[in-house]
Amino acid sequence: MLNSTTLIAAGIAPRVAEAFAGPLAQACERFEIHTPARVAAFVSQCAFESRGFVVLEERMLHRTPERICATWPLRVPDLGTAEALVGAPQALANTVHAGCHGNGDAASGDGWRYRGRGLIRLLGRATYCAAGTALQRPYEEQPDLVARPADACWAAAWLWHSRGLNELADRLQFDAITRFLLHEPVSPMSGLYERRALYRGALAALEDMRC
Repeated sequence: MLNSTTLIAAGIAPRVAEAFAGPLAQACERFEIHTPARVAAFVSQCAFESRGFVVLEERMLHRTPERICATWPLRVPDLGTAEALVGAPQALANTVHAGCHGNGDAASGDGWRYRGRGLIRLLGRATYCAAGTALQRPYEEQPDLVARPADACWAAAWLWHSRGLNELADRLQFDAITRFLLHEPVSPMSGLYERRALYRGALAALEDMRC
């Protein structure tokens, strides 16, 4: 069902598609991502979230305070606070991810240690711990593993399945999946149109394979 052709149709560069097709297909099979609707939704969301399977960890490097405030308005509500976080990825991650998803406070360093990684990003100590337990991998102790290609595939497929996104894909509720991944209302600023285009490309490729 899933091969490099499907990934290329979802916007993945051919060389990258060849490298990821094997482990991603194995992960999809284990977590029941095995129908055209499920595979197309999963692959297209992964493609957008990872910028074409290339960016596998949250960089947290922002150049303007305005951008920081716009991205995390509740965590960084004013430009004065944001100014100190410009060009400081660790401080920014520890500030905006503090106390979320099982992380400790800003001083704990958990925000940076358990920042988003993977094709669909794991975020927070609790999520890394749960994924590691399910996949029998030491993600809590070695979170950088999730930014490696094979683990990025397995972690994304586990997260997708554990959050019930297969069922949303079955009902073709693609925008609802996007809302879940973003934890916010869907808008054109969320890359909604680009996600839909990737989804249509992957779905068309899968349907052609069935003919």
